[in-house]
Amino acid sequence: MSATLDNGCDNDALINLLKFLLSNETSLLAKHNIFQLALQVVNLFNMFITYGDTFLPTPSSYDELYYEIIRMHQVFDNLYCMVLRVSTNTGQWKEPASKVTHSLVNVRAIINHFNPKIESYAAVNHISQLSEDQVLEVVRSNYDTLTLKLQDGLDQFERYSEQPREAGFFKELVRSISLNVRKNVSLSTMSQDVLLKEFSSIS
Repeated sequence: MSATLDNGCDNDALINLLKFLLSNETSLLAKHNIFQLALQVVNLFNMFITYGDTFLPTPSSYDELYYEIIRMHQVFDNLYCMVLRVSTNTGQWKEPASKVTHSLVNVRAIINHFNPKIESYAAVNHISQLSEDQVLEVVRSNYDTLTLKLQDGLDQFERYSEQPREAGFFKELVRSISLNVRKNVSLSTMSQDVLLKEFSSIS
């Protein structure tokens, strides 16, 4: 899709994680199975796509999920190209890459379904760049013709078990966040005191 979407929204953390994996594919694959992590990320999207209407806070949250997938379609396109390339070669990552390829079916269906409709809407209305509201209007008007596949295994997951070495990491992380919050609160209080003094001197 050519530049028809506004880039006003912040990138989602999960999409940024996929971008990181894509940017560092070579160095990461030398040490890690990045496809397992990519699969978990994509399956989170699949969970929201398949069951999001049952637990998202509002119907508009579901629309916004689709908006983000469409807006950041290039990341998903790049991920698909990467896993397809790896899954069609012989090597140790062939099978895990194939799983990611399969898990991207619904994400790609959303992108391939809505992007032409968004471009058509822009062309018919002579708009070079659609606003978020306009894109959401197109999304809401075209749900009925979208075909998705039920993904297997979305309800299966490995229960998290904290390792002893991770406890120290989380403890340090919490301490760092606490210190940062205290510092910001302290600076905010100082700023308020300065403003109060300035206002009192003016009056």
